[in-house]
Amino acid sequence: MTVPTMGKGGLKAAAELGIDLSVIGNHDLDFGVEFLRREATDLGFPLLSANAEIGFPATAILPISNADVGIIGLTHHNLSSMSSWTVRPERHMPGPEVTISFDVRASAEELRKSGASIVVCVCHDGVDWHYQNGRYLANPGGFFQRCATWHKAVDLIVAGHTLGRFFGYLGNTPVVQPWPLGSEIAVVDVELSKGRPVINTWSHFVQPNGQQWSGVGSEIIKEAEGRILGELPEGLASRSHEPGPLVTLLARAVQAVSGGADISFAYTTCGQPILDGVFSWLGKGPVAWLQILQVVPYTDFRIVETDVTRRELEILWTLTLPRLQDRTTAWGASGTIGGGDTFRIATLSGAATDLFSRILNRTLHWRETGATFEAGLQAVLRRRI
Repeated sequence: MTVPTMGKGGLKAAAELGIDLSVIGNHDLDFGVEFLRREATDLGFPLLSANAEIGFPATAILPISNADVGIIGLTHHNLSSMSSWTVRPERHMPGPEVTISFDVRASAEELRKSGASIVVCVCHDGVDWHYQNGRYLANPGGFFQRCATWHKAVDLIVAGHTLGRFFGYLGNTPVVQPWPLGSEIAVVDVELSKGRPVINTWSHFVQPNGQQWSGVGSEIIKEAEGRILGELPEGLASRSHEPGPLVTLLARAVQAVSGGADISFAYTTCGQPILDGVFSWLGKGPVAWLQILQVVPYTDFRIVETDVTRRELEILWTLTLPRLQDRTTAWGASGTIGGGDTFRIATLSGAATDLFSRILNRTLHWRETGATFEAGLQAVLRRRI
């Protein structure tokens, strides 16, 4: 609902979920800090951001049946590094000018003095990982280093953001990071009758129940689900460290409506948790627009073009090579690199255009083609790929 409603629908839907508290993450800022400040007033629950001074509280106390839980909310440690990954990369992303070195230990002590029985640090940050030889491998070292100075001061660390999974300990402090996208829930049991809290954690995998969302934006979801673009004769996936037939199809869709670009680029990302190495997938049979919204975020689906040198094209082409996935993004390309020193490339508006400029370290001047990704997908699916 983010793209069709320019950010408002997602926040309104969140207000209906019964959330008690949330920590600001990079995608909460997809439409800018001022937008979030304005729209968050109707959420009905607090947003926390202790380590970035952007107008939100650092901590909160949640009362439960027999105790109070103190919450410290840390947003990502480097928000500005993720400025490309949004449908609106031209908006300002908070940088070092607002990032502070927040004293988690002092804050935890203050929460306990205020009556908190336990203190939890919720982080929009988490473990690094990769998928190799059929195995998901978590690497918590970087995240643990960022928590090293304060983890003893809190009773529990809740992590996220990286789309990975981790259940374990940093010293004696339990750390939970369930699989993302609603597929798994971290369950925490707290025993308060023995002096210092005793905390046990486990996971619960969510089983689909067939129910459809009926809240804000349900009509948008229903309409997208009913927009059938064509059919696939076989399922296509993007898998870690392997060629990606799905993303190749997406690049061909861009190329089909690019109006003569030499090379067209597309990406897929974040379609599902990477339990088996697959992070984006379209199944055999009808392809609905809703499925495309799930596997190709961070764009409004306009096709744009620009000119690059041969050397610059070679640099961008390296994105499409099979590689270990640590952030579930795969790139594909379609077209032919012929002779000459200058090439016209096409891609999706939004994240890709900003990222390409950053990779090449110069401002690329993108031109509207008048074409859309939907039209390109319909064209390649009609040909039954």
